[in-house]
Amino acid sequence: MRLRWPVLFLILVVLVSSIHTQPVQAARGIPGSAEFGFGARLNLYGSQFDQALQLAGTLRLDWLTIDLAWASLMPDPTVAIDFTRLDQAMQTAAQNQTAVMLSITQPPAWALTSQGPNPNLAAVFVQMLAARYAGTLQAVEFFPSANTLTGWGAAPDPAAYWNAFSSVRSKLQESGISLEWIAGGLEITKNSSSGSMDELDFLRGLYQAGAAGNLPVVSLRYSEITGQPSDPTQDSEKRLLRRYEAIRQVMTDNNQGNCLLWITHLSVPDGTINSGETSTKDPNQQSNWLTQAATQLRAQLYIGMVVFADLNAVDSSQPTFKGANLSAGGHPFAKTLREIIQYNDPGDLGNPPGRAKNGAFTKPRS
Repeated sequence: MRLRWPVLFLILVVLVSSIHTQPVQAARGIPGSAEFGFGARLNLYGSQFDQALQLAGTLRLDWLTIDLAWASLMPDPTVAIDFTRLDQAMQTAAQNQTAVMLSITQPPAWALTSQGPNPNLAAVFVQMLAARYAGTLQAVEFFPSANTLTGWGAAPDPAAYWNAFSSVRSKLQESGISLEWIAGGLEITKNSSSGSMDELDFLRGLYQAGAAGNLPVVSLRYSEITGQPSDPTQDSEKRLLRRYEAIRQVMTDNNQGNCLLWITHLSVPDGTINSGETSTKDPNQQSNWLTQAATQLRAQLYIGMVVFADLNAVDSSQPTFKGANLSAGGHPFAKTLREIIQYNDPGDLGNPPGRAKNGAFTKPRS
């Protein structure tokens, strides 16, 4: 079903109810911040949802991130949206003064064109979310995994992506809505991935399309990963953590050295790529790997924020997830992550996690 975007806008305005959240101050890891942001992902329709909400408060996260499937939230633009779980998540984040990043994924069929999501419809959708969750919603990751057919909803096209991204961002800025705009969600894919575009080529294409000088934050995703955090990438296998170095090189080659890289999805090795890594399905092994990764990533001055783990499983039919599911059986990394966050601000345990924190271990940027 296709509607002209002004009609959809009127429908959405009617659907938007009163604002549910209270403002939080700017979180760590954003452009201009001297501090590193620690995040975890909430799977909105996953199992252990209530436990995950409770854990989000216990961890005192800087960022709570949610992959928001547009097609699931709004399969029919003429039917009222069920905001129940999203409202719960946003209210919890507001109470904890934790900043939220929504990763807008899965454009519905009625909002797709042959070049990807309709920018006008996407703008209305994000504007609705920004109005409903003013203050708590601080960042939008615009269709992550855009270098894949699944992520973009059409053949990956850096120029089409940049056109949509810049158009939606401009429309919201013109409406007086201030958000951090996170681009790309570049997926580290294997060399012969069908329907995918190499992440380096996609980023180069973004810069050629006009993103150079206009893109403060690029995001990177590791849906599949192998090796140890310190392992260098190889010609035969690039799905290693240090692939971020190659992304950074493209940024500096295009004179974007002052821009930030956010890692918005970090899996752990699980044997999918290397069958010898099956031991990393063990929570203690996962915790050790993530702890090493946290130390390594935080040392990179150009990395602003990392989503280290999932607070719950991806969906109710999947009790386990190849990433670290922190709600499952008291995952050891939950305690470690809480300690890392506390260690970063040892002097003031009462400081709300969404606020900029100053401490002995803050990471200067230049």
